[in-house]
Amino acid sequence: MTATDVIGSSPISFTDAQGSQRFVPLSALQIDGSALAVKSGWAAQLEPSEIATLLEVATARLAGGEISSPPVPAPQPALLVSAKHAGPEGNGITATVTVSDDPPLEADLHLAVVQTNTYAGLATAKAAAQAIGVEKDPVAPGDPPRGTGLVVVKSSSVDASAALPKAGTQKKAKLDDTGLKVVDKDDKALFTLVPAADYTGADGLTAQVTVEDDTFTVEITYDSSKEASADAPFSLADLTLPPRAAYVVGVSAPPSGAGLPKPGSVTLTGGAPGLTADGLLYTA
Repeated sequence: MTATDVIGSSPISFTDAQGSQRFVPLSALQIDGSALAVKSGWAAQLEPSEIATLLEVATARLAGGEISSPPVPAPQPALLVSAKHAGPEGNGITATVTVSDDPPLEADLHLAVVQTNTYAGLATAKAAAQAIGVEKDPVAPGDPPRGTGLVVVKSSSVDASAALPKAGTQKKAKLDDTGLKVVDKDDKALFTLVPAADYTGADGLTAQVTVEDDTFTVEITYDSSKEASADAPFSLADLTLPPRAAYVVGVSAPPSGAGLPKPGSVTLTGGAPGLTADGLLYTA
């Protein structure tokens, strides 16, 4: 634990062995953990008996609240992490930053992101397209919206029947442009899930469809750490993220200005139609 200075309204006074009144400034002391200590520069100028008396008096003043450690500054916003696309799918994105042990402007920062989009209670292929969205804007009333999540339903693949996907789970790891073709109990195609148009990765995207009674759930997960592409660092001087993270989030300076973040994670919130989910990383 790092030792801290001591603050208070007056110096420490005590009577030494010769009966003289001694005054020692609070700057001679430090708090290390929960104990007081005399700084080395002052310890060299005092007799052991004087140090013992000084610490006894100072400890009593510490216990009485007359002296204390300086207040710890509250963490300040360091970086704003925002979902790449507006929409509720950005809620729950987890961004984890690691920071090299260098001066702030020279430190290498790495950002790992995990996003999961879950669409539950679906009953038909058309319902899936309406909930997840497709790759184009709607033209007529009732058309599915343009998707804002990790994947879209390929519009030309949507079957008009009321059939459910086959029982169990249909899954594809490393989802690519060939997509996950979801089929019914007779292996007839119902719809196809494909990555959003801006996906340039190859390894981090997983799609899964699970049937539960008379409905099904589509769960899509992106984990940047699974991508084989280089995890290039960024810095306070250049907040450009590598593609593996930039696929789902961006980083910018908060209104107070960019600062070196404390290593840790933030979960994005506030996403809604037309609104972007975001979250703050804070200084140490």
